[in-house]
Amino acid sequence: MFKTQFRWLIIATFCMTSPLGFTQEVDAQRFSGVNDIEFNQSEYNNTFAGNGFLIEHNKVIYAVTVKHVLFEAKTPDMAHVWLKDTLKQWRIHPLKNSDDFVQLGKLINADESEEINAAILQKDWLLFEVEVNNSSFIPLSIRKTALRTGEKLRAIGCSYANKETCIQDSYTGYFKSYAEHNLRVELGDTPISQLRGLSGSPVLDEHDNLVGIVSNVLPAEGKAGLDFAPAKLDYLLSILPE
Repeated sequence: MFKTQFRWLIIATFCMTSPLGFTQEVDAQRFSGVNDIEFNQSEYNNTFAGNGFLIEHNKVIYAVTVKHVLFEAKTPDMAHVWLKDTLKQWRIHPLKNSDDFVQLGKLINADESEEINAAILQKDWLLFEVEVNNSSFIPLSIRKTALRTGEKLRAIGCSYANKETCIQDSYTGYFKSYAEHNLRVELGDTPISQLRGLSGSPVLDEHDNLVGIVSNVLPAEGKAGLDFAPAKLDYLLSILPE
């Protein structure tokens, strides 16, 4: 049973599909980059553990990504959402351009009692202070109003399948409904397995306001298949400093 569950997490929680496909964005607006993580034990370093981005809240800039990157980016001793004793450096930067970087500081929602297991998908955000911002990333504003059924959304980031060519890919879909911890977004025909690595990418409305973060998929309601299921903003809003 454990092997089956682990396979589901690896396939389902690092991906997104899109009814409109994707395009590579080459303009000056850069919203996300890849997580480049170094540990004190360098053999466990990970130069592409999903994506991350910047947000602005009460005139302060923070860095965010998904908590479940810790499924893949961790040392054998890491059993909890606690990086203090193991992390050497965490940066977000465009693929193949490590000079354009954000260096992350304190993990605001670190928790020595929170185990790294499937339960973290219910509050799938990591929130960091920014130690150094030497990047061209545009900090995102958080949307304050509810989504409407049929609104066009897009996720912006890089997948593992496109890591040789990705500049900043944009994946589009349509909002369906809210789930307990997630948004439901209409799926398309792109194979999910081809989009591993997109987790941690921002999900934006048509005005580039943040509405969620690429996190998970859920069984579709009333039909076969899956709904793309970004994490909602609720948990993020609960941990942001006043």
